[in-house]
Amino acid sequence: MTRGALITSLCVAAGWSLAVGPAGQNREEITWKHLSSDKGDLAAPNPGDQQSSACVFDVDADGVNDFIIAERTKAPSVVWYRRRPDGWSRYVLDDKALTIEAGSAYHDIDGDGDLDVVFGGDYQSNKVWWCENPRPNYELRTPWKRYEIKNFGAKKHHDQIFGDFDGDGKEELVFWNQGGRKLYIAEIPENPKETKDWRCTEIYCYSGDSQMEQRGEYPWWKAANEHEGLAKADIDGDGKLDIIGGGRWFRHDVGTDYSVHIIDASYAFSRTAVGQLIKGGRPEVLLVVGDGLGPMMMYEWQKGTWVGRELLGKVQDGHSLEILDFDGDGRLDIFCAEMRLGNNPDAKTWILLGDGEGNFKEVVVASGYGLHESKIADLDGDGDFDILGKPYNWQAPRLDIWLNQGIMQGE
Repeated sequence: MTRGALITSLCVAAGWSLAVGPAGQNREEITWKHLSSDKGDLAAPNPGDQQSSACVFDVDADGVNDFIIAERTKAPSVVWYRRRPDGWSRYVLDDKALTIEAGSAYHDIDGDGDLDVVFGGDYQSNKVWWCENPRPNYELRTPWKRYEIKNFGAKKHHDQIFGDFDGDGKEELVFWNQGGRKLYIAEIPENPKETKDWRCTEIYCYSGDSQMEQRGEYPWWKAANEHEGLAKADIDGDGKLDIIGGGRWFRHDVGTDYSVHIIDASYAFSRTAVGQLIKGGRPEVLLVVGDGLGPMMMYEWQKGTWVGRELLGKVQDGHSLEILDFDGDGRLDIFCAEMRLGNNPDAKTWILLGDGEGNFKEVVVASGYGLHESKIADLDGDGDFDILGKPYNWQAPRLDIWLNQGIMQGE
C-alpha cells in the first residue's frame, strides 16, 4: 500500500472509506462495510447494559474466526457468534448471570483439540472460570460446562493471557487479581475438569499504599497504584516469552520465580501491546489509558533505558489496543479505539500505519462509536482484517462490525 496523505471519508449508509495517496493523484481506498445490531444486521448480544468482555477465535474449528461477548448484569452472561456463509448465528455459551470482568483468553485447556475460553470475575467475585468447548455438539440454547480455576482470595480479575512463560513446553495462564494487588500464574492441571482450584502462584504483588504520579487523568473508582493490561513477547531475546503489564515486564528466572523490570511505573493502569514497531533491537511496548484520559505511549529500549514517546497526545478511555500488520507491507501497525462514557461523543477508532522506523500515519476509521475491548481480526474468512466493535455501556446491548472490503482504485 502506498504512503502519503491519508484522508478519511465517512458514509454510514454505504460504508467507510480509508483513502491513501495525495489529492489529485491515483489513490487506493480501503472500503468498509458497516454492520450493526442497531440496524438488524446481526442479533444483539446479552440483554444487559454492561458488555464487559470480547474474545475472537475459531470456536468450531472450521477455519473462520467466531467471537464471544460477555456481560455482567443479566443472563445469559456469555454468548458466541458462529460465523455462517450468510452472517452470524447467536449461541448461548453460559445461561447464568455472572459478574464477568473485562478481559478473556482462550486455549485448549482439556487437550481435546478445540479451544476453550477463560473469564475472570469482576469487583463482585473472587472467581476465575473456564468453559469447555463442546465441539462438535453445539446447540443454540445449550450452555457450555463451566469450571473454576480460582475460588479464593480477593476479587476483580481484569485481564488474562496464556503462554509458555517458563519454557517447559506447556502453556500457563497469567491473570491479574486487582483486589489482592497480585499477578498470578497458574499451571493447567493434568485433569482440569476434575480440579476445582488450579495451583495459582503469586509472581508479583504491588502496594496499595502509594504510587508515583501517574500519567493522565483517571475515574474516581481507580484504586491507588492499580495495575492492569497484559501482553506477551520475548523482551530480552532469551528464547522465552515474557509477561508485560502494569507498566512492567516479568521474566522467568528459575522454578516459580519471576523478576520484575520497570518500563514506566507512571502508567500502570493502562492497556498494553507489544511488537517490533522499529526494526532491530527489543520489541517496542505500547501503553494507553483504558479508563481515563492520557496519551498513547511507545517505549523503545535504548542503551538500557525504556525511552517513551507520545504517538497520540490525547486518548479518552482507549480500552481497545492491538499491534498487527494491517496493510500487509511487513511493517507493524496499531489499532486503538475509544469508549463513549457520556462525555466523548466523537470517540475515535484509529489505525496507525507504521513504517518500521517508529513513524506512523494516523487514520480515523470511525468516529462517534463507543468501543470497549474491541478486536481487529479476520471475521469473514477472506484474509484481511475486520473490526469487531463492542461497547461497554454505550447503547448496550449493541454490536458494530466493519468488514474490510479491500482496496479500490480512485482518483
